[in-house]
Amino acid sequence: IRNLPEIEVKPKNKKIVEFYLKPNVLGEVPLEIEVKCKDHLNREYKFKEMITLEVKEITGEITPTPETPEKGISPAEFTPKPTTPKTFPPELSDRYIEVEFIGKGGFARVFKAKRKDGKEVAVKIPISLDESTGKSFLKEIINWTKLNHKNIVKVYDYNILPIPYFEMELCDKSLADLKKPLDPERAAWIIFNTAEGLKYAHSQKIIHRDLKPHNILLKEGVPKISDWGLSKVMADSSSATTTKAFTPYYASPEQINGKSTDNRTDIWQLGVIFYELVTGELPFKGNTLVEIGMAIATKDPTLPSKINPEAKEVEKIIMKCLEKDKKERYQSVIDLQRDLSEYLGIKYKESLKLSVSRKDFKRSAYYCCDLLLLNMKINNMIEAYKYASDLLNYTSGEVKQEVQELCGGLKFRIENGINTVPEELIKKAEVMVHKIRMRF
Repeated sequence: IRNLPEIEVKPKNKKIVEFYLKPNVLGEVPLEIEVKCKDHLNREYKFKEMITLEVKEITGEITPTPETPEKGISPAEFTPKPTTPKTFPPELSDRYIEVEFIGKGGFARVFKAKRKDGKEVAVKIPISLDESTGKSFLKEIINWTKLNHKNIVKVYDYNILPIPYFEMELCDKSLADLKKPLDPERAAWIIFNTAEGLKYAHSQKIIHRDLKPHNILLKEGVPKISDWGLSKVMADSSSATTTKAFTPYYASPEQINGKSTDNRTDIWQLGVIFYELVTGELPFKGNTLVEIGMAIATKDPTLPSKINPEAKEVEKIIMKCLEKDKKERYQSVIDLQRDLSEYLGIKYKESLKLSVSRKDFKRSAYYCCDLLLLNMKINNMIEAYKYASDLLNYTSGEVKQEVQELCGGLKFRIENGINTVPEELIKKAEVMVHKIRMRF
């Protein structure tokens, strides 16, 4: 569409220009809008904006969209935001092949791509960057690269040249893609292991502040936290529409009220996600940001068991995460994990007992492994040693020797009053568990 008729718009007023498009394809279609204008001093300006239209097949009658009420428009609303194209940038074509667009979030477009060495990765291209955002982007990505944990998405590479981008671990899906409600045991396992990643980040003095199902990804079933610091990048942008660095439905009361945040803010957000996983609903609802904020700050959520009776077993854990007063929540992630491990431990012990009675040694080994890792992650050395010892009955050869070494390490820590399990020992145990499960 070119050469639309010229219009005259007086200060603090607007006019609606209507034009019609006939799309050739269904789905998302990029549309570039270019506006040329002159002010009262005859100075010329040119603005460009790239937007994405969603083209759907219409069935039935078309309902006209109501007109937006007239209001004054500030100059800031005319300020164009630098954008990146929806298609994969040609500047990066020498680095990646077999590129596929897989999604778009509030911060970036995401592409699945294959590096020249054959490794498949996810490449994120920020949608909008200005000078202040660019600096924040670099700072936050550098912090993210320092986080090395099984339950945190790895960043492999990043740069602002030839264009801003970062390359990260490719995962299968996110919690947002799961059909809900989930079985409470599965949901508790996901939350426990997500908390494992948070526990590590908190030990590095890094808080997420914007946890939600979309940025907790799953790779071969293992939860991995993504988008560290990216909400802060968006908030730092001078072209952002809001200065709030969080997603409203998952925001904590202290975020809504503009108060200080800490590790307990992440615990609140984990509680909202847990609630959603077991009920299929959000704990706090509203049609506007104000209504959502008021609900979070002043209202109590419906008990999960009222929505899904099976959620009763984890209800106390969820509701403690959702205490409005930070002092009443779990004070650390390990405190949350202890309660989750108590619930999961009961479930796993029941399953272990049943598998032993049925002489299903494959399942017995499986649940012994679960109980071993569960107790190691909450620093319960005695229980961890017990299940490591039990695993000796299900192993042989080289793997059995690894189990014996682990038993020796745990016994040493018990006898010397060492109350924590180092991350390196947990990683070693996870590799060993993987070998055991592969043998059955």
